Formats: sequence, C-alpha cells, structure tokens
Amino acid sequence: MNRRAFLHLAAASTVVAPSFKSFAATKPVAGGIHPPDDAFVANLPHLLDLATLPGLGMAFVRPGQPVWQHYLGVANVTMKTPITADSLFPAASLGKPIVACVVLKLAEEGAIDLDRPLNQYLQEDALTGQWGDRVTARHVLTHSTGLPNWRSQDSQKLTPGFEPGTRFQYSGEGFFHLQRVVEHIAGSGFESIVEERIFKPLGMSSTSYIWLSDAKDRLVAGHNGPNPFYNRDINAMVFEVIQSSGKPLSFWTTEQIADALMKKTGKSTPPPPNSFIPNVAFSLLTTVTDYARFLSALVDPQNAALGLSPAMRTAMQTPVSHLNSALSWGLGIGIERVDGQSYLWQWGDNGGWKNFILVHPPTRTAAVVFTNGNNGQHVNERILRAATGIEHPVFLWA
Repeated sequence: MNRRAFLHLAAASTVVAPSFKSFAATKPVAGGIHPPDDAFVANLPHLLDLATLPGLGMAFVRPGQPVWQHYLGVANVTMKTPITADSLFPAASLGKPIVACVVLKLAEEGAIDLDRPLNQYLQEDALTGQWGDRVTARHVLTHSTGLPNWRSQDSQKLTPGFEPGTRFQYSGEGFFHLQRVVEHIAGSGFESIVEERIFKPLGMSSTSYIWLSDAKDRLVAGHNGPNPFYNRDINAMVFEVIQSSGKPLSFWTTEQIADALMKKTGKSTPPPPNSFIPNVAFSLLTTVTDYARFLSALVDPQNAALGLSPAMRTAMQTPVSHLNSALSWGLGIGIERVDGQSYLWQWGDNGGWKNFILVHPPTRTAAVVFTNGNNGQHVNERILRAATGIEHPVFLWA
C-alpha cells in the first residue's frame, strides 16, 4: 500500500464518540490530561501516514464526565477492517496494572502479605539462588526482584541476579511467577480471579487474559512492516481446550493448562513462560472502552468496584524503585515526575502493537492509546504531549 492510499484509508476510517464536544469543552486544569484539540485530531491521519501506522484507538477519562473516544485507520491493512469501539487490541504490558490491583485487593483482605517471600506460598518451581528466598510480591510489583525479563532458556532455573529491593530491573517473568502464587493462594485459575475482582465489577465484558469467543473477528492485527500478523494460535488452543472440557474456568490454573496443552500437542513440555497463555505479563486482550473503564476506576478514589482503600492507592502511587531523576516505579505502575507534576504510566509492547496509558491522579484524568504498528510509540508521544502540554521524559526511556 503506498502512502497516498494509506493516508486516504486512515482518514476515511475516523470514528469520534458523541461525547467529544462535552469533554473537550471542559476547562483544562494544570497537569490534567485532556483530549487533543480539533486541529491536532484533524492532523492525526497525517501523523499515521508519516509513521506508517495502520490505526489507533484512544480514550480520555474523567470521573463524572462521558469518556471521549477516537478511532482512526484500519485493524488490518490487507482486509481494510476499520478500527472501532468493538476492536480487540493485544494490550501487552497494560495488563500489569490490572494484576497489581488484584494483588493489592488480596493484600487488603489478608490473603497475601506483600512482604512475605513468595517461596513460602509456592514451593513448586521455587525461586533459587542466594536471594531466591527473599523475593516478595512487593518486589515483583516494583520490578526489583532481580529476575530477568524472561529466561533465555526454559530449562534455566528462575534465579534473582541481585539482592531483591536494591534496584530496578523490569521483569515480565516476575509477574508470571506471581500469577502462579496468586492461583495457589486462591485455589483457582487467574482468569476466574480477575473476572470476579476486576472485569465483572467494572463491566469489562470484552477483556480477557485468555481469549474471547468472537475474538477472531474483532482482533486488531499487528504490523511490523507492510504485512499484518497475529499472535493467536495458542490463545485459541487454550480457549478451545477450556470450552470443550466442561470444567469451570476456576479449575484452569497454570498447571492444569500446561498439562492440557502437553496432551493436546503431544509434547513433553508446555510452552515457555514468554509464550504461555494466560500470562498476566503480556496476554491481555481488551477494547479501548473496557480499558477506559479500568482507568476511570483507578483515578476515582471513591470507586467502590475497584475496592482499594485510600492508603493502598497512596502506596501504589509512591515511588519505590528509581530508574532515573524523572522515573520510578510504585506498586504495579510507573511514576513520572515532570514540570512539578506527577503522572502514572505503563507502556505495552508486543512487537507490532504499541500502547500507552497516562494517569494524572490530582485531576483524576487519564488516557489510553492503542496502536497497531511498530512505530506507534512515536504517535503516542505526540498525542500525550498535545493532551498535557508537557514533554514527557518517559518516552526517552520506554
């Protein structure tokens, strides 16, 4: 597809939610996150063209006001399916803040102690090495376990490379291990746990760490170059195994799914963690609308459905692991301090999908942007600069 055709297609596929004018008319507050102005929105097709980005979906939230949404471009450059409010995006690491809320809710209920070593909860496949017995849920949530992002070899023991809590090192593997710990504590599969505690209370009916029955028709393809691609084979396989088993979702722990996949494929080992489904570090599927529901609850301290106390919300937003002078990590989410303002953030990167959330707790405003091309983060940066009037240093790091 040449650039002229691409630009025409993107412009022809624009959808703006009816709430655009009511939200945009709100008087901006210093540091707050607001929808970009009309001129920026009108120029978005040009930005997509320059980035060779097939499409995007974004939402801006503020409690007490309608969610502002905008959709642009296509889910698949071959099929030319437009991106809409029903489009399912692979959210990648944007699933981690949701996991954090589940763990923090369990901590408030007394089901898990954030400072108790995880090896005391889960002896099977225990963390090894001189610091293995010291890794806690708090270390996982703040990316200070010392664990790698992913093991280089599946047979390799999961071992911290430095003393937990002493410095930052991003680790998806740590979140996957915490997923198993939570399942062991709760006695059920993680998908059922997060459905009960987050998805259903917040009305997130199009969100799953596994798959959805109509996902094939709604899934947004990734693009790393001219050709669209999907990462869905194992998702569909796991979903089919669960659906055909007749066993409730709560039955399907990581171990049960691993056993079922080995039987189905005839292999002696399950897929490695960085390919396993569900994996709370990267396998979230969701819509812009659903994720906006989560952000609306996250920024609203009175939201009873999310169920976090003021003290736990404060702890979540307090820097623990420091990356540099502007960036740090709290309990399950990144923290950025710039121009006298404090923001929460997380990026999601599954190759051909680049996503980003930004939250401003003082004004209770937030934004989520999903894109389906490898250059999407460049566009995300420009959107959030237009939305805040601030150059965000997180984009120099993320």
